[in-house]
Amino acid sequence: MNEIVKVLKVQYYDSYKMLKSVVEICPDELWKAQNNGLPVWNNIVHALVGSDFWLRLDYKADFKSSFDFPENIGEKLYRDEWCGESDGFMTKEQVMECFKIFDVKKDKFFDSLDDETLCRKILDDMDFTYLSVICAQIRHIMCHIGICQDAITAFGGEDIPWVAFGEN
Repeated sequence: MNEIVKVLKVQYYDSYKMLKSVVEICPDELWKAQNNGLPVWNNIVHALVGSDFWLRLDYKADFKSSFDFPENIGEKLYRDEWCGESDGFMTKEQVMECFKIFDVKKDKFFDSLDDETLCRKILDDMDFTYLSVICAQIRHIMCHIGICQDAITAFGGEDIPWVAFGEN
């Protein structure tokens, strides 16, 4: 692994770890609450779905989800729609299973990268490189952590622990 990949891996893993900690600190009473149409559980899963889709090496192959979502909400999640309370929700245990599944995929993805690959386009007809895709996913995760932090603190909950530079 090269130097740029090492730095990106640390930054992505730190963001990912913060996202995972939202599951642990979110009060149960808030987990599926609407939060202006953005339930905490749905924010977390939305961020995971984004990484599941974008962090792959073969963009020419049809995308296959890593997750086995409950049937009543799976299609909505992959169409990038938010689930209302009447649609159903995922429990903390179900979301943590998604993290366990994605832990394997993200490790495999980052372990297969080198600095040269980062500069390649993901598809010939797109301007996205592997580097830009990874950076976008870090920003995407942090955006949803911020939304969750706002909901949790407004509810009276604790702060999401800050993780940086791989120190935690």
